[in-house]
Amino acid sequence: MDRFPAAPEPPHLDATAPTGPLADTDSDDLSTLGYEQKLRRSIGGFTSFALAFSMVSINTGIVTLFNDPFDRAGGVAILLWLVVIPMVFTVVLVYAHLAGRIPLTGYAYQWSSRLVGPHFGWFTGWIALVSFIAGTAATAAAVGSVFAPEIWDDPSRGQVQALSIGVTLVVCLLNVFGVRIAGIVNNVGASIELVGTVLLALVLAVGAFFAFRHTQGPAILTDTTPVDGSPITLTSVALAALLPVYVLLGWEGAADLAEETTDPRRTTPPAMIRAVAVSGAMGLIVFALLAIDLPAVPATFLSGPGNPVLHLVGAQVGEVARAVMTVVAFASLFACLIANMAVATRMVFALGRDKMLPGSTALASVGRRTGAPVTAILVITALAIALNLLNAGLVEKIFAMVGLTYYLTYALTLTATAVAHRKGRIPSAPEGVFSLGRWLWPTLVVGLVWCATVIVVLTVPDENNQTALTVVVGVGLGFVWWLLGLRRRINTGQAGPPAAAVSSTSDRHGASGV
Repeated sequence: MDRFPAAPEPPHLDATAPTGPLADTDSDDLSTLGYEQKLRRSIGGFTSFALAFSMVSINTGIVTLFNDPFDRAGGVAILLWLVVIPMVFTVVLVYAHLAGRIPLTGYAYQWSSRLVGPHFGWFTGWIALVSFIAGTAATAAAVGSVFAPEIWDDPSRGQVQALSIGVTLVVCLLNVFGVRIAGIVNNVGASIELVGTVLLALVLAVGAFFAFRHTQGPAILTDTTPVDGSPITLTSVALAALLPVYVLLGWEGAADLAEETTDPRRTTPPAMIRAVAVSGAMGLIVFALLAIDLPAVPATFLSGPGNPVLHLVGAQVGEVARAVMTVVAFASLFACLIANMAVATRMVFALGRDKMLPGSTALASVGRRTGAPVTAILVITALAIALNLLNAGLVEKIFAMVGLTYYLTYALTLTATAVAHRKGRIPSAPEGVFSLGRWLWPTLVVGLVWCATVIVVLTVPDENNQTALTVVVGVGLGFVWWLLGLRRRINTGQAGPPAAAVSSTSDRHGASGV
């Protein structure tokens, strides 16, 4: 059943055929995948990178969760970044491989639907949507928890939540005005974060070795004593590794805005790879330098009032530097929130366009003047505020939910890719598009093992049981909707991506599809 009469579709659409060279424009390329151009294309190479970089937002994780590794395993936990970064890259590279072959808004949902089937794609897309909603709420909660103490001496929970909700509403308005306006603001925020973080690293490095008189020095990187003095265990080390895991999330947002990106097959893959490379390197360096520059042992310094990172910068460099760092941190969090809301609303749009959600027609509507999915933006804003209120603005609770849902999405997407690879269903790609080639399979295997490991750490320890239960409830809602209505709609062709684009496969691997 063809639900997209305005989008011309080849009579024998081959899901594994390289469509890029055959398309005169990005809109023509999109039409070969079953859709007409509705969203406004205005994202170039830098904006795509900036969006992925803002989604990761190293300052959001470090400023918000700086204490966590010291609480669990001591300073040695910082070295766990060296383990996490290459493991994250196994997932990034597979996503980059897919982004050049199926450049569609809805990324993981679309990929899984076309590689395995729309039922599998629904659960992948639903969990991805939950992760983006939680990510939007977590970033807003981080704004409240970090900056409320800068405004009020002893902020109440209500004041923290009010600040979080207020900034969420501002970001909602920016996204309603369109991706171009939101992109400009995001570019400014990402640039401030990038330049500010580099300058911070230089100041901390010079201070550590030449200027600061009282520091912990490099020896703290081998310290194995948690703040409370308890012995470290395998569980505490695994939990300590979650900080870089939480930081290096969200880079796939660039793929979710594929239909608003110019030449997305060639633009999106390097944007994601560069964002993670820059974020991983800068995150490790800055975190290590902050630890080295601690003016007192962690147990003493981290128990003080206020945000520890801002306090450290003020104590070692001065109040002017603290003020600058505050601006950089706010710009980072604000850009991160803009990016989170943008990708969340695009996932809603993608699912709504394929009639996969209740109220799909409204959710897939696009403003004529702005080219933005306004209804989807308003829905995401309401859900993010509700989640913030339900979790009482507690950042740690929401971050844990974000990490688990992100990694469930990664695991499902990599599973779909592995199944499609074995069946020869992965599309080939135009020349010049990123490809793992024969390295796809080993990268997939390592990536799946990594995803399984993170999911275990985020569910099995007692302190994460409640988070796991919350995620189960969220996933369960998606299952109930699928069971009661969506399954039949997919089976009868009333929902899901255009049938020909999903079912048509090739008996061969393309040269770029292996």
